[in-house]
Amino acid sequence: MSDTDKKNSLTETNSNDDIDLGELFHVLWKGATLIILTTSAVAIGSIIFSLQLTNIYESQTITAVRKNAKNYSGGLSQYSGVASMIGVELGTSGEDKGKEIMELIKSRSFVKHLIEFEDILPSIMAPKSFDRGSNTLIFDKEIYDPDSKVWIREPNINGSIKPTYLEAHRVYIRDLLSVSQDKLTGFILLSIEHQSPVFAGELLELVLKEANNLMRVKDLKESNEAIQFLKSELANTSYVEIKESIHSIMESQLETQMLAKINDEYILTTIEPPFIPEERSSPHRALICILSTLAAGLLSILWVLLRHYGFPSNNKESEA
Repeated sequence: MSDTDKKNSLTETNSNDDIDLGELFHVLWKGATLIILTTSAVAIGSIIFSLQLTNIYESQTITAVRKNAKNYSGGLSQYSGVASMIGVELGTSGEDKGKEIMELIKSRSFVKHLIEFEDILPSIMAPKSFDRGSNTLIFDKEIYDPDSKVWIREPNINGSIKPTYLEAHRVYIRDLLSVSQDKLTGFILLSIEHQSPVFAGELLELVLKEANNLMRVKDLKESNEAIQFLKSELANTSYVEIKESIHSIMESQLETQMLAKINDEYILTTIEPPFIPEERSSPHRALICILSTLAAGLLSILWVLLRHYGFPSNNKESEA
């Protein structure tokens, strides 16, 4: 091919490219009305939709497992053999205590305990909106009547009008609670999300308080039983070494009781206390509107181009 032919070929190619680009703009211009109307409609719809979404507020707290929650098991490791023989648990490490209390907070039994407090169950199961003026939670009166404190919802599958603790636990885990532990620092992060910022902060405070209380009661009960058992074993043995071991184990159990009785924050100590949030954590209305509008614009442009140039399935049929 001569140089002249190559130049002519390049000129034709560029000309075709210009025609294709011009055609593309022409197609989009013809479909501009559809693109603008579709994008505008979705933009307005996304604004209306986002404004109807309920504000959600999040209260957070950062806690640490108390160092003396180890129950001195490390210092009594030399007596672990004697303790296991007589059936006494020396205690778990602080790390294990942290995992234990996290699982307690997420448990069904813990939710069953929480809903025994006044207005906790209605606030979990029947919230409707939050009145900023009076700082009060408004309940859904088709589910719960706050004046008479009577449940009026449709019965569940078991015929119960009042929500069960199992129903409350599902909502608690799915919508309210978030709990995690930093692997490097060991700090435990707890958060509660709710329509009412006041209830979110108050419920988080209650979760911390009752988790510590339940662990305190559990450890006190176990240590009392251990001490009673050790006293009976002490009276039944004549070996000096075993008596010394029993005395040391009893001291550790008494120390556990002392710590449980003098510390309000028995296991979890607060680093960053719960608070009543001032700003919502969700929904992100601006982001919803922007992404919806962009998606509508791109999809409407794609529709206009496909309608003009033909859908891929039609092209394949024509080629066949």
